[in-house]
Amino acid sequence: MADVAIISVRGIPNRYGGFERLVEVLAPHLVSTGRRVTVFCEADAPDIRNDQWRGVERHFIRRRLPGPVGTIAYDVESMIKVKPGSVALVFGYGTAILHGALLSGRGIPHCVNMDGIEWMRAKWSPAARKWLKINELKAAKYGDVLISDHPEIANSLQQRFGVPSEMVAYGVDIKTDAGTSDARHPILDAFAGRPFHLIIARPEPENQIRLLLEGWRASGGGTPVIIVGNFESTDYGRQLMSDFSEAHFAGPIYDAAVLDALRARASCYLHGHSVGGTNPSLIEAMAAGALVVAHDNVFNRWVLGDGGLFFEDAEQLGALMRGLPAAAEREGMIANAHARCREDFMWPQILERYTDIVERLEARLPA
Repeated sequence: MADVAIISVRGIPNRYGGFERLVEVLAPHLVSTGRRVTVFCEADAPDIRNDQWRGVERHFIRRRLPGPVGTIAYDVESMIKVKPGSVALVFGYGTAILHGALLSGRGIPHCVNMDGIEWMRAKWSPAARKWLKINELKAAKYGDVLISDHPEIANSLQQRFGVPSEMVAYGVDIKTDAGTSDARHPILDAFAGRPFHLIIARPEPENQIRLLLEGWRASGGGTPVIIVGNFESTDYGRQLMSDFSEAHFAGPIYDAAVLDALRARASCYLHGHSVGGTNPSLIEAMAAGALVVAHDNVFNRWVLGDGGLFFEDAEQLGALMRGLPAAAEREGMIANAHARCREDFMWPQILERYTDIVERLEARLPA
């Protein structure tokens, strides 16, 4: 078995998003198979030393430059530090133009999780979108294995580049008791025994937080809404906080038990993500027993199936929130959402797929 390097995530444990949540489960699993696993992590201070977390080697790299340039530099330094004889798992294709020289050219077999259609995200400038399109093509060229987290992503790669990809989504554990857990947090105390709607998302335009909040207003706003995320960190987020000051912006929360308790206790979970494949926050809400109300698009339709409700605009969302299903119908939708999780999103099957991919990469190493 070869050493495994995991590249292009912020670090573990998860303090950011879906890739990081996947890696904090996957990396210890790969360690349990007898492999040495290194996760390259961003350091937020100059004196952080490399260490171990749940048996995983954490190699810290200081981000020296802000923005996309800093991300590129971080990825380059990570790739350079991967030792020949290893295999690499790369999450995202933002620096794939360098994979040929820094991974394939050094005899390091690697797979690339292609994420969503990143260049379609509204947050990127025209120049950034062009860069991402180029890198998507290079990932398809250099990657020994490509991973798609949704059938639509797999179809897109096949149609545009003529390359196959492995369909591997994200994992969850079904939480049937999340609503009655003893999780503690001030926001849980503040809303104990009170109805509320819930949004958990990063403050990015394609997550359509403004549309969700406009729909909440259109519903009459009688039931308060809690928004979890670091909205103070961006101009977009701060503008939303100003425009919807009557909403409850709870800030970032990383405690999984607290998040699951919020999901299970919410009157409904509002999901506005419109670009990308299988969104981790959506399947986590499904697994926790939330009643999901999601933006109507091909990505969310495949993930949620019959396990929730769909809306197209703020007016339609407001109407749904005013007339949420009664208990029997609600429980039926939650049961359907759990069935979808069991079908495609349980951790054992996700980890088995990644382990198989690692073994196939190892088979590409010189004898």
